Amino acid sequence: MTQPTNPKSPKSPKKRYTGDEIEARTRAILIMTLAGVLGASVIALLYSLIFVYQPMDQSPNDKAFLDILQPLMFSIGGALTGLAAGGAMKRSSGDE
Repeated sequence: MTQPTNPKSPKSPKKRYTGDEIEARTRAILIMTLAGVLGASVIALLYSLIFVYQPMDQSPNDKAFLDILQPLMFSIGGALTGLAAGGAMKRSSGDE
């Protein structure tokens, strides 16, 4: 006879991540999140320019929106570049 398995038996302990693995996962999540935000912003901006009726004169609200969105998108792009370059430089230098 086989012994029935006990559903309350302790499971094998989960693998603990090293500091480098945690840093790599955190960096990957940040990069994916920032890239998603930047991509959604670009798609929304292109959609509003291509498919939404635009009058000949730009409204003050649209101008204010674009004036806020432009530096925001540049900042996110710079942060993405910095995160990607920082990870690549750390790997290439072999720091431990």
